Amino acid sequence: MAENADQGAEPAAGFPWEREHALDPPLELARWRERGAVAAAVLPDGTRVLLVLGYHEARQALSDPRLSREALSRSGPGELVAGSARLPATNGEAEEEHSTPYELVAGMVSPRGAERLRPTVRREVARLLDGMDEAGPPVDLIAHLARPLPAVVTGELLGIPVPDRAWVQQLASSTVVFAPTADSRGAVAQLRTYLGGLLDAAKRTSPGPAEQERPGMIRQLAGAQRGDGTPVPVEGLVTLLLRVAAAGGHSVQVSLGKGVPLVLRDRALYAALAEPGPVRDGLVEELLRRTAPAPAALPRLAVEDVRLGGETLPGGSVVLISLESANLDPARYPDPGHLRPERGDKQHLSFGAGSNYCIGAGLARMELAEALAGLSRRFPALHLAVPEEALRLREGGIAPDPLEVPVGW
Repeated sequence: MAENADQGAEPAAGFPWEREHALDPPLELARWRERGAVAAAVLPDGTRVLLVLGYHEARQALSDPRLSREALSRSGPGELVAGSARLPATNGEAEEEHSTPYELVAGMVSPRGAERLRPTVRREVARLLDGMDEAGPPVDLIAHLARPLPAVVTGELLGIPVPDRAWVQQLASSTVVFAPTADSRGAVAQLRTYLGGLLDAAKRTSPGPAEQERPGMIRQLAGAQRGDGTPVPVEGLVTLLLRVAAAGGHSVQVSLGKGVPLVLRDRALYAALAEPGPVRDGLVEELLRRTAPAPAALPRLAVEDVRLGGETLPGGSVVLISLESANLDPARYPDPGHLRPERGDKQHLSFGAGSNYCIGAGLARMELAEALAGLSRRFPALHLAVPEEALRLREGGIAPDPLEVPVGW
């Protein structure tokens, strides 16, 4: 690749590339990575980007403040998730008033906070597997486990009323798209109105007995204040809740939908999921690495020239980091397409890195481990009820997750 990464290179048209197989990455991913750690590409809306493909370069890019997510949101192009733009300061307001206050909920989704939800997750997994058993094979793993489990857990975490949880997850999933559409913008608008109403109701009402014992995120955020005692703007709280809702349901659904068929390729590995220990822990990490719930990080703007992998990303470039490609880089992961639980590597980039590390990673890991363990114990003979080639992916999303995964036992 040329010294200046946006010059002298034919762009990789058609990104995100089509997949010939639902469980495997696009062939172009490896082809372009072999050419260099950075490639020029064109998004579906015509936005030209620099695509970071190598593991070490991706990790560096995620932590480089000169590659700014906020600056790109203010400039407009390359928005990957509807409703995620950071609002510009107006009427003399301080810019930080519009930032998303993740620190307010970090403890609730930390590994320790996730442990408090483990009994709920375990009960819900058992209930959903009971439903699978009663329905009888073949059943759709997405409809019976991968979709409803995160809906319940995220609803419990946020404090969403039970009747609304499936609806909230459906709307939240439709916001995770490569380029905003009328549908995704409409979903964001509905969720903002709904979540804002729940925050307002929480401020005006006293918690019931269940909320007093374990208040949800909405109850805890209602009327939240900064360290100096000033209130956090409702817009920032709603954005925080919206992002938790979208990420919380999406990552687990994708990892289960793709991960179960992947691990079923090796019966010994599937059986190993039944018991706690280093093999299961390592396999959970390998499935997260291999499925990459968010194949691309949100785009960034190079606010100045940035040296990356021996190349220069010119200031003003839109930069897109391919987490999927980084997780499959043989320079970091020999034999990257196969599950190797002995790696035990938590340094994959499925949850980002550095200051951009997903605050809900611990919760997602716990949900995935409990779901996989429950499946392996309850259905030791689980198998795909269709050929792998028959699996189809949902189009248009950042993470193309399987529409259906029929299984039998």
